[in-house]
Amino acid sequence: MPRSICAVALAFGLFAASGSALAHSLPTHDIPGSHDSPIVSRFAGSVIVGYQSVEFDQLVLPLGGVVRGNLSRVLTVNGAITKIAYIAPSGKSALEVWLNYRQALAAAGFRSRFTCSASEQGPLSGLSSCGDVGELTQILVSEDLRHAMASPYRYRREMIETLDGPSTAYLETAHRSGPSGSVDLMLLIAHSPGRPVGVLLEICKGKAMPTGEVTVAEMNQRLARDGHVALRGIHFATDSAQLTAESASTLARMVAFMNAKPTLKVYIVGNTDDNGTLAHNLALSRARAQAVVEALVARGIPAARMAAEGIASFSPVTSNHTAMGRAKNRRVELVEQ
Repeated sequence: MPRSICAVALAFGLFAASGSALAHSLPTHDIPGSHDSPIVSRFAGSVIVGYQSVEFDQLVLPLGGVVRGNLSRVLTVNGAITKIAYIAPSGKSALEVWLNYRQALAAAGFRSRFTCSASEQGPLSGLSSCGDVGELTQILVSEDLRHAMASPYRYRREMIETLDGPSTAYLETAHRSGPSGSVDLMLLIAHSPGRPVGVLLEICKGKAMPTGEVTVAEMNQRLARDGHVALRGIHFATDSAQLTAESASTLARMVAFMNAKPTLKVYIVGNTDDNGTLAHNLALSRARAQAVVEALVARGIPAARMAAEGIASFSPVTSNHTAMGRAKNRRVELVEQ
């Protein structure tokens, strides 16, 4: 199965004082330890002000605009994550950056999956609405993200001030497939008068969790230490209890773990985010837990050793106020009886 590559790019208006103060205050060199992505490079003349790279994590890509304070539709991907924030050179408009990226993406074989815009006057010509431009940037760039990406303080200050009151935004999610794998990319540009343009690029090199990432010994250790183990490799179709093919490797590790402890009895506990009614989420979380139990029974684990439970959104691991938080809260856990 080809490995997918997913990229997210966010460009937004940066805080500026007046002319000479701006030239003096903005960084002129890349943040230490940072570098461009080989997949999507910088807009010419830009400077890196934020950078983060992790070997394996989850990334939530927006596929819809903001509705009632939340992204209306998202796509969650797993893999190696790199996040890069740039300041574009002075004198460049948001439209120029936007059109430059769109032209480059088209030339590289990307096709658009979702495009929208937002401004204080409403959506821009020819594009659907992203919703409220301020809410959009607040959702996509959390406080934790800003602090994780930018250090020392001078660079972090530029990222935080970047989010203050953008008046115009463009957003696009695009996709490319090829022999080397597929690529998903989202580009958001936002800008306010008198401020230079900035770019945040988030890239997920999609891949399955590395073999042995959660070994039998590690599952046993976490169960003894915490009383539960989150099974992040278990995935379902949207709003469904149907397991996806991506779940196979985690199910195999669960089988190995249960076989190594033949007297252990466990609860398989489903958790949801807080979207939808409580009754629906209780039913869905239990159905998902039951689907995992049935998959393990089909792989030889006795049904008497497992019980399926669903607790909806009663036990979140983080806030449900953002799409990223809701994705983390949707999970299945193994709990010792």
